[in-house]
Amino acid sequence: MYCFRTLDEPSGLTFTSTVRPGEVRVVTLVGDVDAATVGTLDEALATGERLVVDLTRVAFLSCAGVRSLLEANTRAALAVVVGGHAVTRSLEATGADLLLDIHPRVGAAIADLTPVPEPGREA
Repeated sequence: MYCFRTLDEPSGLTFTSTVRPGEVRVVTLVGDVDAATVGTLDEALATGERLVVDLTRVAFLSCAGVRSLLEANTRAALAVVVGGHAVTRSLEATGADLLLDIHPRVGAAIADLTPVPEPGREA
């Protein structure tokens, strides 16, 4: 007797992007980040001076994905939101967790990147 299992999950990587007050851009990724999909991650991180990268719906993060995050971190203020063990493990194994601003929730990451108006000035 043979047992077959099929997965009806979409393959690849997708993202959505929204701009929040303070010009903080939130990029939410869904899927796996690997050598085949890292171009989508690069596209998602291509613009913005303040970026929140929500990886809570990413099941796998390869070294190529870690490298993409580190490159984006050199040109923009970047906050990374992690939720899954696999993503956390990839960041820890590469040492990227020591270089990136890691948050447990999107709200905390947004607050961290939102500019605080100077006293006497409007936002």
